[in-house]
Amino acid sequence: MKIKIVLLPVVTDDFANTVAFYKKITGKEVSLSAAHDGYQLNLVDHFVILGAVDGPEALEIPSLVNAIFVVDDLKAFWKILENESKRIIIPVNRVSTGVRFIVEQKDGKVIEYLQLNDN
Repeated sequence: MKIKIVLLPVVTDDFANTVAFYKKITGKEVSLSAAHDGYQLNLVDHFVILGAVDGPEALEIPSLVNAIFVVDDLKAFWKILENESKRIIIPVNRVSTGVRFIVEQKDGKVIEYLQLNDN
């Protein structure tokens, strides 16, 4: 059970320009594109840029998220966090990039735990 990488979400109402900006400052290209729950996302280095497709309400929950922990064993983390969290915001569910859940931890941070499809 380990956290493989920490990603930082960037919620924006100017998706294309924000993606271009992060490509410029990181020197990296988009390595993943996906869409679900009414928003689109692009991964540029350690930044997940999110923009609404269906309207700003689609970004309500993503706007709460402080970080995304990409993990190797989501079930193991869920076993701990379903009882050790302040609040479960989204229970375990499948999204286009893998399986995830979102919790508010006891420290007040809202974290998305994600196991990517390739695991």
